[in-house]
Amino acid sequence: MIHHVFTLLSLLPSRPRRAAVRRLMDTVWAHRTTLDVVGRENVPDAPCLFICNHLSNADGFTLDRALRPRRVYFLAGIKLRDTVMTRLATEVVHTIFIRPNSADIEPLKRAVETLKAGHSVLIFPEGGRSRTGSLLQAKQGAALIARRARVPIVPVALTGTERFMPIDDRDMGREQVGRAHLTVRLGAPFFVEELTAETQGANDTRQALADAMMRRVAALLPPEYRGVYGDSDTQPTARPPPPAESSRPPKPAR
Repeated sequence: MIHHVFTLLSLLPSRPRRAAVRRLMDTVWAHRTTLDVVGRENVPDAPCLFICNHLSNADGFTLDRALRPRRVYFLAGIKLRDTVMTRLATEVVHTIFIRPNSADIEPLKRAVETLKAGHSVLIFPEGGRSRTGSLLQAKQGAALIARRARVPIVPVALTGTERFMPIDDRDMGREQVGRAHLTVRLGAPFFVEELTAETQGANDTRQALADAMMRRVAALLPPEYRGVYGDSDTQPTARPPPPAESSRPPKPAR
């Protein structure tokens, strides 16, 4: 049913369309999910690069809500433009489109420029949604952005969206929403220079850096989500996360 509503909203002019879609999405998230956001104190005031695991097309808006009032730009796959529902959803968050698994580096440059202009950027280093819920190996683009931007990097661990909006590979535009509890954990920020010991001597230093970054995300996730980064011997030392404080998502924006 929800995709029919998006189809009707697509007929509106751009400004009222974005407002109506945002209000609709806020209402759906508020009524169909509960949310824990842990580690807000770890987010620096300065612009930063957020890196997060990727489970669902619900991830971007979930993180947008979790990080408000901070304005964050999201790197998102261009195929989200292919369906009415996903296209309209990307209009209500700041989006930099990218072609995954391509040689096009312009979106990566735009992400670096956005960070240097004083805005925060969030990327999904895996380059696509995990069909198993477990981490996939990070793509090298994450390392390129981190090296060039030279800003604090904040690892983010997301769980629950794979149950809220499961992947439907038959028709992405008709993915359904259920009820789910969502958790967003924000880890301690770090800089690329702190990863030297983990990348030194690697045959592919860019991949080694992307992997070192992703291990910080894995350390915040439950073991069953860690996937290729699940070897405990490779996990960085991390402080145990504070107890989650359950809260309802904020009321729809007016």
